[in-house]
Amino acid sequence: MHAPLSSSAHQLASVMSIETFIRKLATMYTAQDNETRRAATMDVLEAEDRMGPEEILQIGVGLLRVSDHGVAVQAYGAVLLRRAVASGRLAAEKVPYSDIMMWYLNEPSLCRLLCGDLVDLITECMLYEWPERYPHFMEQVCPPQAQLAKHPRKVRLLSTLVVRLMDPHLGNVPLHRMKQPKRALSANTSVILVETIQALFDLYTAAGGERSQELAEPTRESIIDCLTITVNLASGVPVRQWWEVGLGNTLSVLVRWPPVAQEALAATTALLKCDEFVRSTTALDQGPLSLVAAVLGCVEACVMERNYSTLEELTELLLEMPNPILEAVVAPVSQSCLAMLSVPSIYMATAVCHILKRLGDAAFAHINALELMMRFAVLIPKNKFHPRSGTGEQGKKLSEQQYGSTELFERGFGEFRGLTGHLLTALARVYPVVSNQFILQLLMSLCDGCGSAEDPRTLSGFVTQQSNTFCEWEATQFLIDHLSESFRYSSDYVPQAIAALVAKQTEDMVLCPVYLNMLSAFWGCRDDTALGVWEGTLGIICACLERKPSDPYDIDVRSARKRALTLLVTACSQHGARLACVCEAFMKKLEQLLMMPSTMPQERTLLYEALAALTNVLPDDEGQRRLQSFFTPVTKMLMQRVQTMDQARFNSIITAQTTDLQGERDMLRDGVVIVAGVVRRCKICPYLVEAFTELMPCILRLMEFIHSLRPEQLPAGYACILDMERDVREQYLPGRSRKSMPRKNSWERARLILMDLRMSLYQVVGALSTFLPAEPLLGMLQMLTASAELLPTHAMRSLIVHCMFPIGTTHVGLIASILPICGAFFARVTQRAASARPEDDVIDKKQLFYLSKEVYTFMRRQILEKNLLVGKLVLAQVAVEVALSMLESGSNVPEASRFIDTVVEATKKGCGGNSALEAQVEELAVGAFGRMLDFAGGADDAMLPFKDCERLLFALADVYVDRYPEYTAALHSRFPQDRIDELHAQLVMSHRFDLKRRRFKDFVLQGTGKNANGV
Repeated sequence: MHAPLSSSAHQLASVMSIETFIRKLATMYTAQDNETRRAATMDVLEAEDRMGPEEILQIGVGLLRVSDHGVAVQAYGAVLLRRAVASGRLAAEKVPYSDIMMWYLNEPSLCRLLCGDLVDLITECMLYEWPERYPHFMEQVCPPQAQLAKHPRKVRLLSTLVVRLMDPHLGNVPLHRMKQPKRALSANTSVILVETIQALFDLYTAAGGERSQELAEPTRESIIDCLTITVNLASGVPVRQWWEVGLGNTLSVLVRWPPVAQEALAATTALLKCDEFVRSTTALDQGPLSLVAAVLGCVEACVMERNYSTLEELTELLLEMPNPILEAVVAPVSQSCLAMLSVPSIYMATAVCHILKRLGDAAFAHINALELMMRFAVLIPKNKFHPRSGTGEQGKKLSEQQYGSTELFERGFGEFRGLTGHLLTALARVYPVVSNQFILQLLMSLCDGCGSAEDPRTLSGFVTQQSNTFCEWEATQFLIDHLSESFRYSSDYVPQAIAALVAKQTEDMVLCPVYLNMLSAFWGCRDDTALGVWEGTLGIICACLERKPSDPYDIDVRSARKRALTLLVTACSQHGARLACVCEAFMKKLEQLLMMPSTMPQERTLLYEALAALTNVLPDDEGQRRLQSFFTPVTKMLMQRVQTMDQARFNSIITAQTTDLQGERDMLRDGVVIVAGVVRRCKICPYLVEAFTELMPCILRLMEFIHSLRPEQLPAGYACILDMERDVREQYLPGRSRKSMPRKNSWERARLILMDLRMSLYQVVGALSTFLPAEPLLGMLQMLTASAELLPTHAMRSLIVHCMFPIGTTHVGLIASILPICGAFFARVTQRAASARPEDDVIDKKQLFYLSKEVYTFMRRQILEKNLLVGKLVLAQVAVEVALSMLESGSNVPEASRFIDTVVEATKKGCGGNSALEAQVEELAVGAFGRMLDFAGGADDAMLPFKDCERLLFALADVYVDRYPEYTAALHSRFPQDRIDELHAQLVMSHRFDLKRRRFKDFVLQGTGKNANGV
C-alpha cells in the first residue's frame, strides 16, 4: 500500500469537493469530440492521483449516493473505489462493502452499468476481506437452499468472484493473501455446485424446458453465469462428484437445448479438457463417457448451423483426449468425424483424419464406408479450397481464415493428403467390395478427357495443370491409387472398372500420365490374369508409345511418353513373374518399339531396361540367351569406340559440333545408359560377369575422360556444360515449379548428355564393385583424387553417393582412398566461399549440407560401427580431416565436434598401451581441436552465423572440460598464458555447466571482433 500523506502535506493539498469531481466527470461523459474527451479524461485521472485515501473514500461513496447526475457518474464511484483498493491506495476494510453489497442485492432499481461496477468493487474487497473479516459472505450469497434462480444478482456476484479466484493471474493481490479466499471457496465448493446446478434446473424448467426455443435475456445471462461457476469449480473436484451433484445430467440436457446449446457445449468441452477428467480413471465409467457422447451428439447441429468455431473446439477436444477415453466412445467419435468431413475445411478435415488414424480400423465399423469415401472425394481436389484460386467459395474463405497464407495452406493440404491416403488404404483393406464399387463410380463419373471450353490450354492445345479437368483427373487418380489396395482382396466390380477406364482413354498429353497411373493401379489385382489386366493395360501403354507425336520436343508429350516407359520398366521389373504368360509377345512388342523411327534415343534406353528386366522371368538359359542377343552388340559398339578414344576425341564428341559427332555422342550415351539399366535390373549370371569384366576397362577409361574435362579445353560457349543448368537450378528454389522450356540449344544438350553419362557411369561402377577386384578401382580413385575437387556440387554428390560409397561398402580397404576425395572437395568449397560466397546460392548450400550428412552417415556405419579405427591411425587422420573440411566449409557445423571426439576415443581404444601411438592420437586430437577453435574465432558471419558459432563453442567447451588437461596445448599456441590461467580459474569457480560454456565462449571470442552476445 502507498503510505498516507503526512499531516503537513495533507494541509497543503487542496481538498477536492464532490461537486468539483462531478463536474469533471460530466465534462468527460458529455464531450462531443475526441480531443475534449481525452483532455477531460486526463483531468479526471490526474485528480484521482492527487486524492488521499480518505478523499477517495469520501468521493467514491458520495458518488454512489448521487443519482441525479446520471448513471455513469454514479457508477464511477464504484470504479474509483475499486481502483484504489486494487492499487493499494485504499484499504479494503475502509470500504463499506457490507452496506454496498446489501444495496446491490436488495435495491431493484439499480441499472446494469451500476450493478456491473458494484460487482467488481465487492469482488475486489472480498479478495482482501473474506473470510477473515467478513465470514458471513457466503451465507449472504449462496447458503443452502439459496434458490439462486430467483436471485440473478447473487449469481452474477458469485460468478465474478469464482472467476477471479480461479484466475492464475492475480494482478496486485499478493500470493500469500490469495490462499485464504481460495481455501474458503474450496470449503464451499460442494454447496455452490449443488445450488448452481439446482438454479440451472429451475431456470430450464421456468423457461419451458425442451419445448422452448427462445430465452429472455436476463434468464440467458443467469444460465451463462451458472455455467461459468460450474466449469470453474467442477474442474477442481473429483470426476465422480460430478454425478453426485447432478452436473453430468444437467450438462447433457443443456447441450441439446437450442437457446443455450453453444454456451453449454463450450462449458462442457472445457470440463472435458480439464486435467481432472483427462487423468481420472473414473472418466472411463459410464457416466463420464455419456457426457462425452452428449457433446459429440451436437456435432451434426453445429455442421448444419455452420458453427465452425465450436466444431474446431470439439476437434481440439478429441485430439487432446487420451486414447483409452477415445476408444471407449469410438462409435460417437467416428460418426462425429464423418459429419465434420462435410465441412469444406482442409484444416478441420486434417484434424478429423488425425482422430480417425488414432482410432484405427475400429472407427470404420461405426460409419458408412461409402459415405466416408465420398466425403474424402469432395475434399481431395487441389483447386477446390485453395485460398487464392479455390473454386468452392465457402471452402476458399475458410482456408483464408484458418491458414492465412498460400504457403501454409499448401503445407497443410499436403499433410491432409498424406493422412487421407493412409485412411483410404485402410478403408479399402477393410471394405474391399465397397472400395471397388466406389472406384467404378469414380471412373464412370470422370469428366471427358478432351477437357471443357473453360479449361486453360497449353500452346499445343492440352489442358493445363490448373484446369478443372486436370484437377478432377488428378484427384481421381489419387483416390484410385490408395483405394486399389482392395484389388488384393476382391475382384468384384473390377472388370467393369477396367472397362470404364478404357473408355476414358485420352490423347491429351497433360492428362496422359494421370491416366497411365490409373491403369497401373490395377496391376495389384488378385485375379489379374483371369481378368486380362496385363494384356489390356500394357496394350494401352504401348499404343501410347506407338502414337506419333506432332511435336516430339513438347515438354508435355515427352513427359507422357516417359511416364509410359517408366511404367513399362516397373511392370517388367516388379511384376515380371505375373507377365510370364504374355512374356514372349510382349518382348516382341518392345523390340518393335525399339525399331520405330518415332522412338527417341533416351526412350530406347528405357525399352532396353524393360527388356533386360523381362529376361529374369525366363528360364536361366533362355534368359541369358535373350540378354546376350541385345546386350553383347551394345557392349561391343561401346568398347570399339572407347578403345580408340583419347581425351581430345572425347571432348569433341561431348561438344558434338557436327552431325556425325552428335550421332557418336548419342551412341556413346545410349550405350552407357543401357549398361546401367542392365546392371540395375538383371540378376548377376555367368554371362554378365564375363561381359562386365571385359567391359570394365572401357568404363574406367570413360570415368577418367569425364573427370578430366576442363573448361579451357572446350570450344567457346561450352564451358558452362560443367555446371548445373540454370532453369533446373531455379526449380529447386522456394516457390518455383516445373515449367515448359524451349528446345535446348547445342551446349544445353551437351550438358544434359554429360550428366546422363556421369550418372550412368557412377551407377555402373558402384554396382560392379561387388564382384570386381580392388586394384582397378584403386587406380580410378587415385585419378579422382586429383580431379573430383573441380566437379560442381551436384555432380560430386552423385559421384560420392552412387559410386564411391558402394565401393567403400564392398571394399573396406579402399575407404582410406575414398575419404580424401570428399575432403579435397570440401576444402575447395572453403576456398571458394572465402573468396566470393554467393548470397543467393540456396541450392548449393542445401546440397552441401545433405552431402555432408551422407558422408557422416557413411563414416559412422562403415568405420565406427565396424570398429575399423582400432589401431588405425591413418584412417583416423583421414576421417578427422574430412570432418574438419566439412566444418570449415560451413556445410555442417553441429556434427563435426561430436564426430571427431568419437573418432579420437575409438582410436585410443586400439592403442593397446603403445605410448608412441597414443602420443600420435593425442597430437591428432589437439590439432583438430585447435582448427575448430580457429574456425570458430575466424569465420565470418556468412560462413558461420553466430548461433552456429555459439553451438560449436559450447560443444568444444564440453570436450575441453571433460578431457582436461588434454586440450590445453591447443590453447597455449593461440592465447597468452595469463588469459588461459584466468579461464581455468573461471571454469573451476563456475559450478553450473552452462556457466562454464559461457566462460569458454567469451574466452575464445574475446579479441576476434565477434561480440559474445552475437551483436
